Amino acid sequence: MLHASLLSLALAAATPIHPMGVDDLLAFERVGDPALSPDGKQAAFTVSTARADGSGLTSAVWLVPAGGGEPRPLPLGELRSSGARFSPDGSRLALVVTRPGQPARLSVVALPGGEPVPAPAIPGSPGGHRWTPDGKALLVLCEVDPACGADVACNEKADAAAATAPWATGRLLFRHWDAWRTRKRVHLLRLPLEGGPVTDLTPGDRDVPPAHRGGIDDVAVSPDGATVYLAAMTDPVEAISTNADLYAVPVAGGPARQLTRSPGWDGSPRPSPDGTRLAWLRQPRAGYEADRRHVLVATPDGGEERDLTATLDLSADSLWWVDGGRALRFTATVAGLTELWEVPAAGGSPRRLFGGRSHLAGLAPSADGRTLAVLADSLLAPAELALVTGDSPPALRLLTRTGARVLDALEPVSYRPFTARGRDGVTVHGWLMTPPGHRAGQRHPAVVMIHGGPQGAWNDAWSFRWNPRLWASRGYTVILPNPRGSTGFGQGYTDAVRDNWGGTPYEDVMALTDAAIASGEADGGRMCAAGASYGGYMVNWINGQTDRFKCLVAHAGSFDLAGHYYDTEELWFPEWELGRPWEHPEAFERWSPSRFVGRWKTPTLITHGELDYRVPVNHGISAFTALQRRGVESRLVVFPDENHWILKPRNSRRFHEEVFGWIDGHLAVAPAPISPR
Repeated sequence: MLHASLLSLALAAATPIHPMGVDDLLAFERVGDPALSPDGKQAAFTVSTARADGSGLTSAVWLVPAGGGEPRPLPLGELRSSGARFSPDGSRLALVVTRPGQPARLSVVALPGGEPVPAPAIPGSPGGHRWTPDGKALLVLCEVDPACGADVACNEKADAAAATAPWATGRLLFRHWDAWRTRKRVHLLRLPLEGGPVTDLTPGDRDVPPAHRGGIDDVAVSPDGATVYLAAMTDPVEAISTNADLYAVPVAGGPARQLTRSPGWDGSPRPSPDGTRLAWLRQPRAGYEADRRHVLVATPDGGEERDLTATLDLSADSLWWVDGGRALRFTATVAGLTELWEVPAAGGSPRRLFGGRSHLAGLAPSADGRTLAVLADSLLAPAELALVTGDSPPALRLLTRTGARVLDALEPVSYRPFTARGRDGVTVHGWLMTPPGHRAGQRHPAVVMIHGGPQGAWNDAWSFRWNPRLWASRGYTVILPNPRGSTGFGQGYTDAVRDNWGGTPYEDVMALTDAAIASGEADGGRMCAAGASYGGYMVNWINGQTDRFKCLVAHAGSFDLAGHYYDTEELWFPEWELGRPWEHPEAFERWSPSRFVGRWKTPTLITHGELDYRVPVNHGISAFTALQRRGVESRLVVFPDENHWILKPRNSRRFHEEVFGWIDGHLAVAPAPISPR
């Protein structure tokens, strides 16, 4: 049997070079969820592939030597696996295993490979896990009935009783993303691997860590294994709050002690290697998910806290200790690329170690913090597992080339960052991608792709949902604007979208569009605009502001902002951005696309997921109704089994067929095959 890399080369050689199509997008094996052994010598990761029927993805855990070598799947036969985490001594992996016809189960595998041994049973599917320092137990997030805690039989009885009952609630945040959450709560359970009862460490009628903001990254254990640090909400009305504080809980169970009392979010706790200090990330402002994340350090009880990045206008992402506790390292996204920073734990000036060459995610440090397993991707290539080592500067080395089989058969496209001047004179940012075979001075029909958020960004990163390379391969020049509100350009740039949704950000999108036309790469007479979430809102807004586009595509876009306040789930978001409709009706009215329906005239494709509770499907239906009654050419496509995103491979194919058919028809582009291979 050929090794994977040889097989990739053989298949690439047999596939004619062609523009990227939807088949290519779906054919990529998706590398994710890296883990690094404590000694930094071996990495684990997940490879996911589309199922034959297109209903979802199938995943398997792989291993690769950190020094280089052939990746190999963990020998588990036909079992699906994911979420591998090395034990403290590196001899075992804890991972989620799914056997045919059975629910997912947390299990432990002895290395180099053996039969997975199920961990103690829990009431539901594991939602993230980590080891205790002695390797004798696992901490796992799980949804439970608060009245039952970790009791499996009690939870099964409660689930059976609720199976035919109506949804009923007396509190807000009763549904989230695509699921009703009227009864169950996320709790942290301790699973002993050598016998003994499973312990609910966070009992009570609340999610700990917060289900709508946190996860296993907000759980850590002290080096002596005695204390669990975690984030918990301090506001009883979760739907209006992003605020959380750090708590300490005995690993054997017991009362929680509150360690921080900041107005905003405190999370990602990181005890120092000697246990004498605690570091974490803080967003100072209450109710704001996109506030700058500062690096804090204090004693383990939260005393003597110091802000190590108070003067640095960067938002820290991943955080970990190095040099035995002498310093902390963190990542930050700057202008679409990842930078690596270090700051002395005792205080001092942060210094940049690495940046400007890659987009990195999923960081997994070794025990000493000096080696990182990461996912490295770009606008042109999906994530591969890589290793970051060294200091001056750190070196990035790929450990996998899983995407080579598909990538090596694709015609190349080019892209670059570009800027424009906003109406107020501020420099605004974006990316410009041209189709295969582009020559200097050649204009192409263009698509402006508007990102969501609004506090998001087009980074130099791959996407399986809205993939600019795929769009450029259709023959379009793709304009990727990062208007005000985007992250990675300073906190003031991000904050500028507040109570300004259709103002400055719209002007920035238009300025970047004009700059792309002025560059000679975009045909200003043949342009469409497309976007999702806030991008879908902006498309609806554009329809009432300009007729410069030949067509529009709005996915999951807000139509009526006051109505959206009352039917979305995370109310803290509109309250931060615009206020409350009964207190500030003018803000909701001013920036609502529904106000300008009388001007709508651009042909528009509306797509939506019926299970979307962030921007409920009625907004897509309302926008379509408005277009139809205005006599504007329009089409509505609703996916009954999707939420805010179109995730299932078979639905992704249909989505792209609809979108590309719409754009090709209105830009008078000769239709290219959806699947050119």
